[in-house]
Amino acid sequence: MLSIKRLKLLAGLCALTLVCACASKPAVQGARIDAPTPLDQYQIKTHDAPDQVGLTIHAEGISAAQHDALAAFAARWKATGGAMVTLQVPTDAPDADTARSFAMAAESTLAVLGVPYDRLRTVGYTEGPSPKPLVLASFNAVIADAPDCGAVPWGNLSAVGANAAYNKFGCTLAANLALQVADPRDLRGEVPLAPADNTRRMQILSNYRTGKTTASEKDSQANGAISATGAQ
Repeated sequence: MLSIKRLKLLAGLCALTLVCACASKPAVQGARIDAPTPLDQYQIKTHDAPDQVGLTIHAEGISAAQHDALAAFAARWKATGGAMVTLQVPTDAPDADTARSFAMAAESTLAVLGVPYDRLRTVGYTEGPSPKPLVLASFNAVIADAPDCGAVPWGNLSAVGANAAYNKFGCTLAANLALQVADPRDLRGEVPLAPADNTRRMQILSNYRTGKTTASEKDSQANGAISATGAQ
């Protein structure tokens, strides 16, 4: 038979096991288990979204409706970061010369609409038998996906034994950031940083070494006065 001390010890171990089990935090769908900080539980993911417009080849060139379609295409291109635009010309078109001339007209139109020539490239493709051959303009947009915070359960907010963040902690922050980021390609590290202003940097260092103020000089637009409205 077990002694009284052993029974008390066994009861204490069982109670401790139950407490630890209650205090542990279950895995939450969509959250990182190995998050370095609580704010990193939810990450913004990205996906590729091809954007394409088809233009029926006309011997007369770009029509008014096609110009409007290219204008909307160029606006979407600017809004999504300015990826490479590909013009695909059918190599098996009945009139190859007309197809090439139309593709050049589409390229010129896109350039006028704000797509630089160094962001345009033309390739050939095999369309197959078609009564209306098409020139295809496309680019690959990167879209930021916000986490679905509404699908994340709150969990037990009173369970603080493990001193861990609650289930939704950081989800809204990640969702708001996904909606505000201007160029989702930044989240992938695909956009190179602009070079530093070395001239300005050397001026700041020179001022620091000579004991001068390193901040920009104050101008008249930085002046202000306390309003006296309502003063007795």
